[in-house]
Amino acid sequence: MKNIFKSILLCSGLTLFVACEKDEDKVTMSANAQVESTLSTNTIVLDKTQSNTTVLTVSWEEKDFNVAVAPTYTVNLEYGGKVKPISVKQSPLTFTTKELNDYLLGLKVPAGTATNVTVYVKAALSDQRSIVSKKNTLNVTPFLDEIKPSEWGIAGSGANGWEEDQDKDIKMWNAADGTLVAYATLTNGEIKFRKNNKWNENLGKKAGTQKELTSSGDNITVTAGTYKITLNLSNSTYNIETYSWGIVGDLNNWGNSGLPDIKMTYEGGTNSWVAKNVVIATEGSIKFRLNSDWGTNFGADSTADPATDLEGNVTSGGKNIKVAAGTYNVSFSFDATNKGTYKIEKK
Repeated sequence: MKNIFKSILLCSGLTLFVACEKDEDKVTMSANAQVESTLSTNTIVLDKTQSNTTVLTVSWEEKDFNVAVAPTYTVNLEYGGKVKPISVKQSPLTFTTKELNDYLLGLKVPAGTATNVTVYVKAALSDQRSIVSKKNTLNVTPFLDEIKPSEWGIAGSGANGWEEDQDKDIKMWNAADGTLVAYATLTNGEIKFRKNNKWNENLGKKAGTQKELTSSGDNITVTAGTYKITLNLSNSTYNIETYSWGIVGDLNNWGNSGLPDIKMTYEGGTNSWVAKNVVIATEGSIKFRLNSDWGTNFGADSTADPATDLEGNVTSGGKNIKVAAGTYNVSFSFDATNKGTYKIEKK
């Protein structure tokens, strides 16, 4: 059964005024104005296998406003003193399993544990005036959205050494197309592919070929650099290409004057690119680009330019993201459709 929650006014019992262009044109809003919000459920156990399934719908409607106003709405998730506001133009707002899980983990809600999270709707009438619904308790169990590496890895003098059972092999991850992929910085040397950090099952270069592999084949010569390394077990081939994501913006003069992009490293467990302790000396904007080139870049999927949210969606060629001076951990991720998310967290 859906629970209906009536809003509370920021100043109980007082009449709200909505400002027009002139003071004498102020319009009186009823002191009974409220927002009624509805949750489709109050208990959710999120299932990773149902990532695209809608699991929560938040609906709301205005009551007794008595004036023609156009509020801006946010649906707010609150936990542990932190609030995640989600801007929305109109009711309802739906959450898929993945969307809700990502928001909850961002609020540090513990995975695998049923936890109470507060949900409410805020209707902003102006910068100073808003109406907030009563806070609703949602009991939700998120999951740890961590990807496990494959059994295969990369060993060698160009990687982290040849020794067995040291857990030093560069991990390879399952890609959407069925191949295995690693993003790694190599040194001058040689590499091979092996399974479970052991040599009983390994692949090396097939003699006389460019990118073909064979069991216990030759070592593969590599030069220092940062690469995307792809292993195709179905046809015994490999590929190594230059591949490095970085942060570019006012902090490094947009890559001009010989200033390098801020290097990001790949975290396979979350399928994201991360840069930690990024120092922004003065307020400015940033974007993400591949191989220090504008041919492939991501920015905020936003109507604002620059975008001011420190967390949101990214899209190919999106808007600049405005960041105040400070030290930050920065991450972003994207999928095959060139859609994804970013997060800029102040330390």
